[in-house]
Amino acid sequence: MSLDQIILQLLTSLQLGAVFVLVALGLTLIFGTLGIANFAHGALYLIGAYVGLVISNSIGWPWALIIVPAILFLVGIIFDRVLLQFFYKRAVTDQILVTFGLALIVQEVMRWIFGGTTQSFDVPKWARRRINLGDYIPGAESIYYPPSRLIMIGVAILAVIALFVLLRYTKFGLMVRAGMRDPEMVRYLGIDSTRLFTIVVGLGAMFAGLAAVINGPVFGIDPGEGMLRLVPAFLVVVIGGMGSISGAVIAGLLLGFATTLTTASPFPQYSEVVVYLIAVVVLSVRPRGLFGMKGVG
Repeated sequence: MSLDQIILQLLTSLQLGAVFVLVALGLTLIFGTLGIANFAHGALYLIGAYVGLVISNSIGWPWALIIVPAILFLVGIIFDRVLLQFFYKRAVTDQILVTFGLALIVQEVMRWIFGGTTQSFDVPKWARRRINLGDYIPGAESIYYPPSRLIMIGVAILAVIALFVLLRYTKFGLMVRAGMRDPEMVRYLGIDSTRLFTIVVGLGAMFAGLAAVINGPVFGIDPGEGMLRLVPAFLVVVIGGMGSISGAVIAGLLLGFATTLTTASPFPQYSEVVVYLIAVVVLSVRPRGLFGMKGVG
């Protein structure tokens, strides 16, 4: 395999892994802090995708990268205050049923509003025009890649770095990490857990919306997209370890590379199966996932 092919595979893997990581980060934040299996996370992704579609086709895709995460943060807060807060201490089956039911409702509402066909984001011409990265990489020759996909990878990296800084170096992040370890202790210390949980759900929704906006220009969007992204995201969370932010990042990148390499192999039909095989292998060796915490799950 030439250097050009290696770099192209690397970029494609990072692009796919970025979507896995962003969706999974929202899931692991909510599960790790609240202990809720949020099957409506795919619906949050779907809302972000269609809001991004409208904004992108109206005032431009770059604006969607800014506006959609902010809107989804508010959607997440409303979602928590109106529905999710009443299921914090309910049985897991209740949580799954109500969030999965909400996901189906959102899916059908989007189908009713936007139709059932796949729609495309209107990406600026400068972002679609392929540039030769070989002109900037020593030893490479012809690596034609659209700037929009480089922006997607860059935005995802910045979002992950921002989350790590938030959780590691702020008082809010300290409370979230404490909540992931021991939610009851957070309440006993007098911390306003209700407000904390609401913000966490908002952040989770924000990451789902950002994932939708960076993924939309590549694959387009249809009403089934939310459910399609939900299952791999749960696999990333489980493989990385429930409640582990670093685990979600590493597992998301791992699945991105595995899927891309399998697609480019002589057996591309197994590109989706390999994700489940990785889950089986990892969980057989480490039942809590790669970086699962004892206090979570």
